[in-house]
Amino acid sequence: MPDPGGLRVGIVGASVSGGWALQSHVPALRALPGFAIVAVSTSKLTTAAETARQLAIPRYYASAAALAADPDVDLIAVTIKVPDHEAAVRAALGAGKDVYCEWPLAASTASAAALRDEAGAARVRTLVGLQARCVPAVRFVRDLVADGYLGRILSVNASSTGLGNGGPVLAEDRAWTAEDSNGLSALTVRAAHTLDAAQYCAGPIRSVSAHVAVATPTAVIGDTGRRVPRSAPDQVLVHGELANGASLSGRFLLGVRGDEAPLLTISGTDGTLTVSGEGSEPQIQMSTLRVRAARHGSPFTDLAVPGRYRRAPHDLPAGPAAAVAENYLGLGQDGASPRFGDAVALHQLLDTIRLAAIRGQRQYVQ
Repeated sequence: MPDPGGLRVGIVGASVSGGWALQSHVPALRALPGFAIVAVSTSKLTTAAETARQLAIPRYYASAAALAADPDVDLIAVTIKVPDHEAAVRAALGAGKDVYCEWPLAASTASAAALRDEAGAARVRTLVGLQARCVPAVRFVRDLVADGYLGRILSVNASSTGLGNGGPVLAEDRAWTAEDSNGLSALTVRAAHTLDAAQYCAGPIRSVSAHVAVATPTAVIGDTGRRVPRSAPDQVLVHGELANGASLSGRFLLGVRGDEAPLLTISGTDGTLTVSGEGSEPQIQMSTLRVRAARHGSPFTDLAVPGRYRRAPHDLPAGPAAAVAENYLGLGQDGASPRFGDAVALHQLLDTIRLAAIRGQRQYVQ
């Protein structure tokens, strides 16, 4: 297992009240040799202090800037709301620290590109939370496709559905997700993660036509009775073409029950591969995945993912923590984990999908 050399990590947004950091980053880092969580920050000093106490973390702060200034922190993990990513990442870059930022990198492509460029100028290492690329099942499928297991690729289908933030009621702490400019929607989460994995396995997307819509235009906030308009898309349909000529289709829905459709289906002249997730509403970046294949007219059978694809400790069950751990383990290896540059490319693809939907005609990815 690769050892990054002993990295001291500070987590922006880790809180014992819950959230993504507690679900993934904290258990991942605690399981990884060569990493140690040495500091946390939240927006309130009392919350940060309680988190540090319960998780036995040495130091705590009330801001990302204060955490970034700590000389005993080598890498900063940014796990807060999307609108706050930019300021937290800039604080880390200003302090010359390596950065792991959750996806989306920023609330806009322009901001993401600026962060990429600043990270390059600062000469620090970066990671972005597109960890589906690091999941053993996805890496296995990528290699099968590259080795010609399916022959010439003919089509790719991507799908992800679930209640998420698209239903008629939003929890009070999720009210911010109703506003599209805050960067969290069916397009930026379910579509982005799944399409990124599709491109990683089958090749880049060359052109798209799309339907991006808000099917539930208002939401009630908790039990307050307050209604807010929703501008964040909850339905995304994509059709297009890969650079290798294969067709692409994608369906990404929020506010509906998850279904049993595979998250990813890749078909070629010699057969078809599917990637499915366990649970009622699986997502490719955070679920236990199952790979199945049918070749040359044979029925579908399960394919076991070879053990060599797993880098994370085996006592971490497949799921969010293991996926994030795999991402951390690629920090010191070029091409092993997604960087800020990969995030910008995905931001640009999402912009192209939006433009295709607005113009009602196919757009080519730059």
